[in-house]
Amino acid sequence: MLTLICVGCGSGADTEAEQAAAERNDVTSTDAMKTSLESIAQTGEMGSAAMGFRETLEDLKKTDAAKADQLLSDLDKLEAASTPAATKKIAKEMAGKL
Repeated sequence: MLTLICVGCGSGADTEAEQAAAERNDVTSTDAMKTSLESIAQTGEMGSAAMGFRETLEDLKKTDAAKADQLLSDLDKLEAASTPAATKKIAKEMAGKL
C-alpha cells in the first residue's frame, strides 16, 4: 500500500490523533459513540463500531467521572455479551446514558 503524506498550510482543525482515529474508524467523541451505540442496538453486532469506546470514556472521566465509570462498567458487559439480544439491550441502555 502506498501512503502519501501531504504537508501544507491548513486550518489545523484536526489534530493528528483525530485524523488517525478517523482513518481507523475509531469513535472519538460521546456524540459519535452514541450514534454507534444506537446502530449496535439495532443490529446486535458490534464489529468495528466499538473501536475507541474505551478511550472516549477515559476522556469523559475528565469532565464527568461518575458517568464515565458507569459507562465503562456497561462497556465491560457489552464486550462480554454472548447473544445479539444482550448486545442490543446493553447498547440501548448505554446510548440512553449519553
